[in-house]
This record gives sequence, C-alpha cells and structure tokens, in this order.
Amino acid sequence: MSIAYSIETRQRSAGIAVYDEGAYRFFAADTHFSSMESRRYPSVAAVERAARTLEQTASQRPGKRRQDSRGEIFRSWGRAAPAQEMA
Repeated sequence: MSIAYSIETRQRSAGIAVYDEGAYRFFAADTHFSSMESRRYPSVAAVERAARTLEQTASQRPGKRRQDSRGEIFRSWGRAAPAQEMA
C-alpha cells in the first residue's frame, strides 16, 4: 500500500507526493509544476515548500503571458488577434 499526500498551494492543486523507497516522489497535477515531476524529496514539507517557491517565483516574473495548448495568447478580454488583423 502506497502513502500519498495531496500537495496544494494558495492558487492551485499542485499534485501528489507518494512515498517511494525512503523519499517522496512528486507527480504534478498542474502543468505549472511539471518541472518538479518525478523529483524526490526527503519529506512532504519539502515538497510543499518547493511547490510554494515555484508558484511564488513564477508570479513575480514580469510580462508572463498565459497561453493555451496551441500557443494562443490570452488577454483578460479573450484571445489575441492574429497578426494580419492587427496591421
């Protein structure tokens, strides 16, 4: 039987930490945390700290724009106009 913990930050459900051979392996539930995928941490608290740090540093980056799976950039009022329409 595996021991698993849900890892959440202020804004997202980051993923789960599963106990595996003396450490906790992280599995991301949100693509924002994919850089942490399959990494091993000594404790659940260490996983939570890493997730919070990643979320905090990403929110401090200026000019970060959201994109959908096709690479379309979103603004608060919707999708950005294609380049030929903007000219």
